[in-house]
Amino acid sequence: MKFDPRTKIIFFTSAFTLAFLFTEIIELIILASITLVLSFFSVERNKIFGRLKIMAPVFLVAFVLWTFLNQYSLFHVYDGVNVMTGVFMTLRLFLIVVLSLAFVSFVTPVELVNALASFRLPYKLVFTLGLSLRHISTVSDEYIAIKEGQTSRGLELDKGFLVRRIKNYNSVVMPLLIRSIENAEKLVLAMELKSFSLNGRRRYSVGKLNSLDYVVIFSMIAVVFIFLLRNFLW
Repeated sequence: MKFDPRTKIIFFTSAFTLAFLFTEIIELIILASITLVLSFFSVERNKIFGRLKIMAPVFLVAFVLWTFLNQYSLFHVYDGVNVMTGVFMTLRLFLIVVLSLAFVSFVTPVELVNALASFRLPYKLVFTLGLSLRHISTVSDEYIAIKEGQTSRGLELDKGFLVRRIKNYNSVVMPLLIRSIENAEKLVLAMELKSFSLNGRRRYSVGKLNSLDYVVIFSMIAVVFIFLLRNFLW
């Protein structure tokens, strides 16, 4: 069943909040398992799990640091080696990464903008966010096209040491910068020709919440409220 964008945003916002409110390993495992199951049914599950595989060395380094060097942390003070601390903090990092990847997969930029507009946020803020997301997508497509074009001409971008690679990517970065400026100028010109103004509020299309949306929203809010009470009052 397809959920409303507002439901998705509230779910992931609540999940991010719970990732920092949880104080037990089993709680992190349960939330991470739910997120992984949802990611498995996503159309971009291969990208999600592929990026998690790439992040594996980061999780390993986080475990080592939190296990053996936790006494130098600015947020928690422990004495000596603490394996459980390493496991807990690594699971929290893993959960945050999984939630971030799932959020990008499940919530499209258009859905994000429409949902934020329905929350009665300032129109200028919503429009700026939507325009930024659209420009990021355009820059990403331009980067791929320029990189493939340079590679087809025989340029080996990933050959040599770090300094050599940085110099190789100059042939990609400079055209990308020029194209980005050109696209920005075209966008400004198009907005001027249409007499666009931020003073005129645009109507964003949002659907109606169904019963399942209300169940998910109120359930997540209730869970967050319960853990807030547990952490700050009990």
